[in-house]
Amino acid sequence: MTISKWGGVASFLLAVSFFVAPMIYLTGNLRDTVGVFTYHLADFLYGPVVAASLITVVYVLRERIGKSAFRRMDLALLAAVLSAVGMAAVAFIRASNRHYHLIHPELNLENSITVLLVWTTLVAGMNAIGFHFLGWTFVLLGSASWSSHIFPRLLNILYFVAGIAGWFVYLFQELDGLVLLLGTIIGIWQGILLLKNDTHQSINAG
Repeated sequence: MTISKWGGVASFLLAVSFFVAPMIYLTGNLRDTVGVFTYHLADFLYGPVVAASLITVVYVLRERIGKSAFRRMDLALLAAVLSAVGMAAVAFIRASNRHYHLIHPELNLENSITVLLVWTTLVAGMNAIGFHFLGWTFVLLGSASWSSHIFPRLLNILYFVAGIAGWFVYLFQELDGLVLLLGTIIGIWQGILLLKNDTHQSINAG
């Protein structure tokens, strides 16, 4: 596959993960085997898939935009790596915590205020780190794309809006839903454009 196609696939995976994983976290049921499996799926999507997809997308865009905005794209790649670490950490902490609860039901950890307070604070903090650097990633991508004219203006504006919202998730946690929604739209639109570009390049090469 060409680098644009890799970017397109990664963009779609990012969009799917941004939508599916939070829905599972909100509606999942741990009281049956299927529910446990779906939570494992959510952790996989929110952690490894988001991390790998985000880094891949930014790397691909860096290869395409780099010459006209190489400093911003280098910073965007760094921000993407930091965001990926934060997102993956959240998924792994959730998975580890859930696993310990399931194998030690006799401890009734879900009824411990101390455990819930520590777990909630830790997850919220790591999640805020992931979203904050995701915000920087989006803003830098939007800025680089705006100056290089690689994507439509409206898509660049979505980058800016999602990025600015991502900066402040640590203060207003309800903003994470907006960032994920805009991230899903960005991922789908961006994926289509990257795959279209790959098709045009293939035709011209032929």
